[in-house]
Amino acid sequence: MIKSQTYILLLFASFILIACSDELPKINRITSKEDLPSVAIDNIESSFTEDGRIKGILKAKRMEVYDDVVEPHTKFPKGISIVFFDKNGNLESSMTAKYAIYYDKKQTWEAIGDVVMSNIKGDVLKTNHLYGDEKKQKIYTDELVRITKSNGSVIVADSGFESNSSFTIYKFIDVSGRIAVKDEFESTADTIPQK
Repeated sequence: MIKSQTYILLLFASFILIACSDELPKINRITSKEDLPSVAIDNIESSFTEDGRIKGILKAKRMEVYDDVVEPHTKFPKGISIVFFDKNGNLESSMTAKYAIYYDKKQTWEAIGDVVMSNIKGDVLKTNHLYGDEKKQKIYTDELVRITKSNGSVIVADSGFESNSSFTIYKFIDVSGRIAVKDEFESTADTIPQK
């Protein structure tokens, strides 16, 4: 009786192993190193300095670092807010987005979803997808961009734009918009001689 129970138990165990063997690749895929961050931090606020001065402040609800992968990167899956300061400590530019990712080796980043960037002049950029390249010191996109300048002018670029990293010098692709122009000939009717 004991032998038959042992035999049934072994048979049942081998049946389970055979039945589950097809599921092993799926399980390994779910728990691969690339799917799990090596570091995850909630509610982070971090400042970065250059020559002893604060260059910027980063805030995010969650930061995930993936450094055990082919292309090391850092994700901000719950949004990001960054402010940059000039050498005198004045606000130079700022950016917010619903999602962001930074690629360590390439020194590039992507901001995705309700991206808003402002510069020292008071110009405000809005787009859905923005890229940055730290080596080339530029930001760019090939998607719709709307810029509201500090004087109220609105410029819309349907196919994107490119700018320096502080968003002070920029160019557009396929532009349309409304530009405010000061009328220099206001109240000239009073000065026209009558016949």
